[in-house]
Amino acid sequence: MNWHAYVANNPVTRTDPYGLDWLDDASNLSAGFADTITFGLTGLARQALGTDVVVNRNSGMYAGGSWAGVGWSVAMGGAMGAKAAGAKGAGTEFSHLWPTRRGGPRSIWNGNYVSKARHALHDPHRMLKGMTKADKLWPGIQQLDRIPRFPLGIGAGLGYGLLGRAVNGDDGPC
Repeated sequence: MNWHAYVANNPVTRTDPYGLDWLDDASNLSAGFADTITFGLTGLARQALGTDVVVNRNSGMYAGGSWAGVGWSVAMGGAMGAKAAGAKGAGTEFSHLWPTRRGGPRSIWNGNYVSKARHALHDPHRMLKGMTKADKLWPGIQQLDRIPRFPLGIGAGLGYGLLGRAVNGDDGPC
């Protein structure tokens, strides 16, 4: 049994006399995360400050931080999408992408809370008093307006995170 964990159980080829190897992992993880969500701007800042030498962009921890940045982007996109989906309240109605008459559930995965006027504009079966079919939005626009904001936010967050990885040139560990 090898008791030299402070050098990753390899005391012949690695040394860590001060026991600070975990700082390398932490800096690589945080650099990968930050570089992904800032599209590499934090890497440029580290280079300008001369501190980028401590970051190993080929380490598994850097790649893990980069993927954590993608996960964070997805979570933030979902949170913003949930907020944009609105909440039940006075003067709002639930607008379904797939209506209940066609088996659609009432959830933020399937619609948004909108004002009565907006609901009437994009729901072909919802009419307000004095409204005619000519007052409705064009059918294609009606459907675009009914897209649930929660999954749309998740998709936008995923796109942001993956674009951040691509712009940053993250291919993972070598």
